[in-house]
Amino acid sequence: HVNKTVASTVYETRWVPSSARLVLLGSPARQTGLCQVYALANADLELQAEVEMPNPFKCGTFGGSTLAERHLCTGDFKGNMAMWDLERISQPLFSVKGHETIINCVDGCGGLRGAGAPEVATGGRDGAVHVWDPRQRDKP
Repeated sequence: HVNKTVASTVYETRWVPSSARLVLLGSPARQTGLCQVYALANADLELQAEVEMPNPFKCGTFGGSTLAERHLCTGDFKGNMAMWDLERISQPLFSVKGHETIINCVDGCGGLRGAGAPEVATGGRDGAVHVWDPRQRDKP
């Protein structure tokens, strides 16, 4: 197995579907958000890409995306939901204020998990659950 020490608090890890890569979501000591993409290579994890955002990331899923797209959906500590293309990770494809406070969990269907329209569900500390269609980005 492989061990890797990282300089952040990791809240979520996700394998990138159909690849030897994984995503770490969390926060460094300065309380920003850090998304890192690592590849398994030569019995080690090699950093391939990273993006730092103003708010710490709490959760993520590839569930609302197709295998071909492999878009990552994230939730952060300020209630923002964002969709990311890992090949161009510098800015999200879109971002929306989804909850009043922290998004504790996110999951998706359609896309990776079968037929039908892609949908993403988020649950927040505000006591709300929202179901989003990533094709209609401005409202649940």
